[in-house]
Parts: sequence; C-alpha cells; structure tokens
Amino acid sequence: MPNGGVIYNSLNGAGNVAFFKQLQGAGLGPDKYPSMSVSIAEEEVKAIGAEYLKGHYAAWNYFQTVDTPESKKFVEAFKKKYGDDRVVNDPMEAAYIMVYLWKQAVEKAGTADDLEKVRTAAIGQTFAAPEGQVTLEANHHLSKVVRIGQVRDDGLFEIVYDSKTAVKPIPWNQFVADTKGYACDWSDPAKGGKYKTT
Repeated sequence: MPNGGVIYNSLNGAGNVAFFKQLQGAGLGPDKYPSMSVSIAEEEVKAIGAEYLKGHYAAWNYFQTVDTPESKKFVEAFKKKYGDDRVVNDPMEAAYIMVYLWKQAVEKAGTADDLEKVRTAAIGQTFAAPEGQVTLEANHHLSKVVRIGQVRDDGLFEIVYDSKTAVKPIPWNQFVADTKGYACDWSDPAKGGKYKTT
C-alpha cells in the first residue's frame, strides 16, 4: 500500500458502483489512492467489474482464495451445485459455519427445542471452517482469522495479510462512550448479553 494511507470505504450496496466508477473516472487509481472496503467481496467485484476494483483492498475473514483443504472442498461443492462461473465470499462462508455450529450445539444439548440448553452447548464449539478453525466464545461471537485481500485481474482476492491465528471477538466497542466498559458472557446467567466490567 502507498505510504499515504487508504480511503476507508464503508459504503454498502449500489453506492459502491458509483463510488468505484467515479474514483477511476477522476484518475484516483489504487496506485495512489487505494480503498479499503468492508463490504466488497467476490460477488460485488463480479457485479461492479474487476476493471474498476483491481488493486483496491477489502477486509474479511474469508476469501475464495484461502488455501485450506476445507476451502477447496467448499468452493468445489458450491460451484458444482451453482455453476463454475459463480464465486463464494465471506457472508456465504459465515452462513455455512453458522449451520454447522448450530448442528453441533443441538447434538451436544440433545435437543433443538430447549433454547437455553442449546445456547449453553454452543459455547466453546469449534469448527474446521473454510477460513480456518473458528470457536464460538462465551460472548456468542466467533474467534476468526482476520485477512486483507487485494483485488486481482480475475476479480478474486490476493491475500496480502493474514493474522495466522484466530482473533478473539470484543463485541462491545471499547472506544465509544456508550459501550465502553461493557462486555457479555452467556456462560454466566447474571451477565448474558451485557454487563459492566468496571
């Protein structure tokens, strides 16, 4: 990345189409003005056009180019069902993970009908996901690998940063006054979704 930093892009949906086309039209290419998007994945690159996004960055936990046996199996099965021209992305992989973690929690709880038993059984569940191993923490968020990818000519992402190990989640923002000093812990009924830490 250039030493001058990046444009942080938090746009969602159709606004991204105009944003990237106007960036390019104004001569603000990623060589001097790269963007870091938090909602652009493979499907969006395909829809907008790789020619507008090549060289820009995105932050996700999973890209189709993640090189794990689980990712290769996931991509292959998806393309077999939906077509070779389709791509997979982080939101798709997150939904895939969710179903398997729920299945494991139900099996451990021995029921799908008792929410409290399933909730308790879910804590600590791990899964060998396409992105790497994930763990459902006591705050009901996942420990996940963090990645930054750069859009290639083919519309997929070259992974330029990988945290190597899963990062523990902090669901309550500790830099905002309204949420600073709060946490959650579903393993303790007195704490649940929000409790004061200080």
